[in-house]
Amino acid sequence: MADENPRYMTTREVARYLRLNEKKVYALVAKGKLPAARVSGKWLFPQALIDRWVAEHTVYPSGGLMTGLLEDLLILQGSDDWLLGQVVERYQQIRHSAVPMASVGSVAGLEALAAGQAHLAGLHVNPREQGLPRMEQGSYLVHLFARQQGLLFATGRGDKLDDLKKLSGQKLRIAQRQEASGTHRLWTRLLAEAEVDSKDFVMVGPFASHLELALAIRSGQADLGLGIRVAAERAGLDFAPLHTESFDLAVPANFVSHPRVARFLEFVLEEIRSSSETPGYDKTNCGKLVVLGSEQSAS
Repeated sequence: MADENPRYMTTREVARYLRLNEKKVYALVAKGKLPAARVSGKWLFPQALIDRWVAEHTVYPSGGLMTGLLEDLLILQGSDDWLLGQVVERYQQIRHSAVPMASVGSVAGLEALAAGQAHLAGLHVNPREQGLPRMEQGSYLVHLFARQQGLLFATGRGDKLDDLKKLSGQKLRIAQRQEASGTHRLWTRLLAEAEVDSKDFVMVGPFASHLELALAIRSGQADLGLGIRVAAERAGLDFAPLHTESFDLAVPANFVSHPRVARFLEFVLEEIRSSSETPGYDKTNCGKLVVLGSEQSAS
């Protein structure tokens, strides 16, 4: 929508605005490089177009816009996880350093890294899998913990809930995560392994986080859902484990050595290692590094 009251600056005002002398402004206008309009013998400069001109001529540091942003904040996208969320919140409170965090799913996190829209991605899928966005050679996977995923359900159910095939004929309402999440991929894989068609269930959602999914079951919107154990604990649900998975942070090669990234990773690993035991988490290999494109790993 166009600005109903656009602002126009005089030559003197635009010179002051751009920190230039007036002769330089006239020279840029004469060469057709600066947006301007001549009205009654005077040059007028629409501020919106001047701002756009500055943006188009901005030179970003090596590594692009995301490298430049690292001076002020660190952007984390990817999989939803309760423990990681707690650690990030604590980091921001203690270090007074912004870490915008978007729980968009593992696949979407990898896509954000590939598109230059994030500095790190939380994931519980293997980025080497076919069909997933590829990370650049020399990027790192930093292992945080292993966690349990399984079926969440209201207490008191008498069903045997470790066999999806036995549940498939009951037209149960299944709370699901978004398609770009690793949990959605896991659900699809578990159904395929059990030779069960998703049409045998009534799908509800999608839900953006494990806790939202758990609360949907708690409120009666769904009968079951695949999620992490801690979400079941928080929502007062029962839990039937089906899968244990690695949860990692993916870090592009060009961000690994940046001081802000290094400080953040050091804090996260120390917090996870020293945190109290949380249901469904195994921190045994916390901090293990894997270099993508290399057979070697380091600790």
